[in-house]
Amino acid sequence: MTFTVVRRGGSLLKHLHVSDAFSRPIRVAIGQGHARRICFSTRRTALRPIAHKLPASTVLSRQLINTFATEAEGGKTSKSSDGTKKKKATKKKKAAKKPKKAKKRGLTEKQKEAKKARDQRQLIKDLKAAALEPPKKLSENYWNLAVMSKLAEAQQTSQKGSQAFKAATDLAKTISAEEKERFASIAASNKAANVAAYDQWIKSHTPLQIKDANLARRRLAKLKKSSVPQLRDDRLVKRPRTAFVHYFVERTEGGDFKHMAAKDITSRVTEEWRGMTDYEKEKYRRLQEADKERYLREYREVYGEDPASVKSDSESS
Repeated sequence: MTFTVVRRGGSLLKHLHVSDAFSRPIRVAIGQGHARRICFSTRRTALRPIAHKLPASTVLSRQLINTFATEAEGGKTSKSSDGTKKKKATKKKKAAKKPKKAKKRGLTEKQKEAKKARDQRQLIKDLKAAALEPPKKLSENYWNLAVMSKLAEAQQTSQKGSQAFKAATDLAKTISAEEKERFASIAASNKAANVAAYDQWIKSHTPLQIKDANLARRRLAKLKKSSVPQLRDDRLVKRPRTAFVHYFVERTEGGDFKHMAAKDITSRVTEEWRGMTDYEKEKYRRLQEADKERYLREYREVYGEDPASVKSDSESS
């Protein structure tokens, strides 16, 4: 613990009568527990007590002094070049390094093929849902009706599977003229019922839904490499004709190519079109522009949106 000078003493020595103790400044050591007795041989005058009774608050206990000494020793400071005191900088802890993310491994060829197959199956499933499923048709063929009516009779003879179907076919061949006429009447009635059911089902969907369903059907046909019939709906907007198509329709409706095959007709009309001048083609180009305007107008009215070609043009601009 550091020592203090009498004239610079703290609260412990401020009550001392320094004038009677010293004639000049002298450093006096103060004990930690109590102030030692001071004697002077150089001064013969009567001494009076140099300290009054100290208040209890000014007396520091040994434990408290030791505490101050410990804190003073712990809080050491260093002097800078300009004489000011500054505390030593504490060392900063290094931030813990973040663990590196493990690199994702690429898929193997086998895994890629499996993923491609899964994606293909999911795409076909989604397209089938968008393609819509029309109501099942009743049989419109009298022969099929006759075979199906005889199948129950063939199954009663304990025949099953292909044998029962073969037996029903044989029985259908033996039907009378009256039965044949009855089955033909049922077939005609079923055909009319199918048309009514189909029209009702079509009208239960919006034209935009039918258009999107046909688009999905075209994609299904391409993916499955099979024929997927388009849905028939008179409300659908007809696509615009090109100038060549207008010319082709005009030429074939005249009846000049009745004796020719379809392939030969196409080749002949294409050759004629290529030999025409711009002035001769101008008529059909005007028809093309008028038909395009009709298509855009009807498309917005029926589907409530612009065609994809118009959307792409507006986005690019």
